[in-house]
Amino acid sequence: MSDHPNHQLLMRPSPWVLNLVVWLNSLGSGILWTGVFFVTEKEFNFTEGENLLLSLGTSLIYIPSALGSGPLRRRWLANAAPRSVLRALVWVQGAASLLALAGAWGVVASAILVSAVAAAFWPIMESYVASGRHGHDMRRSLGNFNLAWMSAVGASLFLIAPIVGSSTPRLAILVLVPVSVLSLILLRWLPTHPAPHAAVEHSGHLPAVYGRLLRATRAILPICYLFIGALSPLLPFIMDRSGVEVSWQVVLVAVWMWARVGVVAGLSRLAFWHGRWSTLAIGVALLAGGFALILSSQGMVVMAAGFVCFGLGQGILYYASIYYAMAVGGAAIDAGGVFEGLIGFGYTLGPLAVFLGRAVGGEASVVACVWVFTGLMLIPAIRAAWPRRGVPTLTS
Repeated sequence: MSDHPNHQLLMRPSPWVLNLVVWLNSLGSGILWTGVFFVTEKEFNFTEGENLLLSLGTSLIYIPSALGSGPLRRRWLANAAPRSVLRALVWVQGAASLLALAGAWGVVASAILVSAVAAAFWPIMESYVASGRHGHDMRRSLGNFNLAWMSAVGASLFLIAPIVGSSTPRLAILVLVPVSVLSLILLRWLPTHPAPHAAVEHSGHLPAVYGRLLRATRAILPICYLFIGALSPLLPFIMDRSGVEVSWQVVLVAVWMWARVGVVAGLSRLAFWHGRWSTLAIGVALLAGGFALILSSQGMVVMAAGFVCFGLGQGILYYASIYYAMAVGGAAIDAGGVFEGLIGFGYTLGPLAVFLGRAVGGEASVVACVWVFTGLMLIPAIRAAWPRRGVPTLTS
């Protein structure tokens, strides 16, 4: 099948094919951003500091890969269709996962390479998801996309739980091999290019407040991943200290991921939250409160409650962020690249906040440092919410 731009240009991808590709590759996201830290701690005895450094490394490579995805394709791959780029990235992902067989250094190299691939992969996929859609149609498409990837991330932890509890947890990384093979098969049915996004129709669906909400969510989105970046490398050690059995640890972590699925399922089918600043405020409060509960918990009940709050907050903020990014950004690959770059920025700040907190004191200092970082990052969002005259309202 030709990848020439004139072929399939006006076609929308089959929702089943699109969301299945998203679901499969999001299994890798769950393994990369959460599961890998259980692998390194259980099999290679990584310390908290070493896990945090690994998190920092995967985050730092994510930012330039995401921000450069659009410009790189225009400058060096101008004649390559987006689908062809996706195929190449999936090949690299599958090959990189095999490095895990080499031992600790292979797991680290695999995590960093797969992170770089993911940062370039997702902006293109997000363009396919949102292109040619507006209003309710875009909200539904983004909702299905988010339910696909979020459910896959949660499922990935159930999938690898027996492997993490075995004598060779690194084999969990090899799940990316069949994921990549199946993705390459499915990509044959994806259109060569995302559907065009009509500028006139696009502009007619945008309330004026969306521009300010986009600026606010661009400040808030990194906060979501600041918390995840701070928490994920520590989870194996938090679980050990709380006496959670190894076979149940990744299953318990999945609680927050499934809480996120639930709230996104609701938001994707409801419109009352559009244009409401209170939605963002509730999300931040749930995220920060859940983080504090998880780090301070001494038992599974409180920890599970913390995971639920954490998942609800992250789901609210993520879904609002991607909705405004795609609505205002016109579903361009660059819009997705900026979105993913902000995610990488947040992931980078998380380990740095933990390192600073550890230098000052214990768990309470870590929570305080993360909250301070959050407060500083909220300043641009508050400025976006505050009109030039008067005070902020819930709907404008």
